[in-house]
Amino acid sequence: MNTLNLQMAWRNIWRNKLRSTVVIAAITVGLFGGLAASGIMKGMVVDMIDNALENTVSHIQIHDERFIDNNEVGFFIKNSSNLIRQIQSVPEVAAVCERTKAFGMASTASKALGVMINGIEPDKEKKVTKIYTKLTDSISTYFTSSKKNRILISQKLANKLNAKVKSKIVLTFQDYDGNLTGASFKVEGIFKTQNAMFDEQNVFVRKKDLDRLLDMPANTSHEIAIMLKDYHKTSIVLDKLKKITSYYIEPWNKIDPYLELTTSLTGFMLLIFMTVILLALGFAIVNTMLMVILERTKELGMIMAIGMNKRKVFIMIMQETTMLTLTGGILGILISIIFTTYFGRVGIGISGVAQGFEALGYSSVMYPQLSFTDYLQVIAMVLITGVISSIFPTIRAIKMRPAEAVRMD
Repeated sequence: MNTLNLQMAWRNIWRNKLRSTVVIAAITVGLFGGLAASGIMKGMVVDMIDNALENTVSHIQIHDERFIDNNEVGFFIKNSSNLIRQIQSVPEVAAVCERTKAFGMASTASKALGVMINGIEPDKEKKVTKIYTKLTDSISTYFTSSKKNRILISQKLANKLNAKVKSKIVLTFQDYDGNLTGASFKVEGIFKTQNAMFDEQNVFVRKKDLDRLLDMPANTSHEIAIMLKDYHKTSIVLDKLKKITSYYIEPWNKIDPYLELTTSLTGFMLLIFMTVILLALGFAIVNTMLMVILERTKELGMIMAIGMNKRKVFIMIMQETTMLTLTGGILGILISIIFTTYFGRVGIGISGVAQGFEALGYSSVMYPQLSFTDYLQVIAMVLITGVISSIFPTIRAIKMRPAEAVRMD
């Protein structure tokens, strides 16, 4: 491409400084607004997925398939410790833990609520979930007491049961033989994740305490949770696990389909959002370039009369339009990078609507983030917008008849 032509196109843009500045500012603000909103949306989704995987879902879970259907205590994984050793030998696996689970009632003098009782091994559970980092105060502890029948409940559940640390909560459930049983547990800690629904429905006790009350057979569990070094390799690990065990294996996107749907929609929503913004800006650019051509009718007629062919006129107008669009686009992207980088570190608090967001599994602090690929995609869209926006004005320009254009007042 001729450098001289680019220099002329750049100078032509600034022949009317006010108009060009307004158009560039509109493109800059429009792109910044679109990218900032997309970055916030993507950051919220990524944060929700990360928190779900680290606190509630894990990357892969293994069950007896019959347990999935009705949570019957009798449908458990046999010889679970041996299976765990085999899973740990898979190179992609970062951590594994086993759980005993039972649905029951948690009650205090004030109220009773249905909950899922999770019997865990605290040291192993720490490597798979981060519930231990979600304690609400300095009084709460994560199973540091050696005494039996300790329980960890959520802040939401504590409020509903009118319970606090050191309160007594009675858990009632059916044991392995189908008999109604239960015991009193002392609250050792209170936690709070960003998933309000999970918090309300789950409590945690030591596995050995729950196994004893359920009269579970030795070396059994209802659930094995697996965390991977890289969750993008989930399908690879699934194939390896299927060769190790015949129990039902579920990846994170099947355990919680909403996570997969949200992930797939994020990129698509960014594309739609930016397309709408650039489409609106494209009309503004077309209008501006039509005004430019009307103002330069005599000039264009003159240069065509002295020998400049229509192809060169077409290229000249297209270069001006594209450079005008790219200038605003680059400025918008640079401001977006600064915004995303800064607030991606410090976060944007939304405490006023935090409760509603947490009910949906989102955090009360938003951390915008956009990838290098996202920016490349937007740059390509800006270039396409510039080229498309230049087509109509350039066609209008090359249709001029030089003799008539020169005579126009």
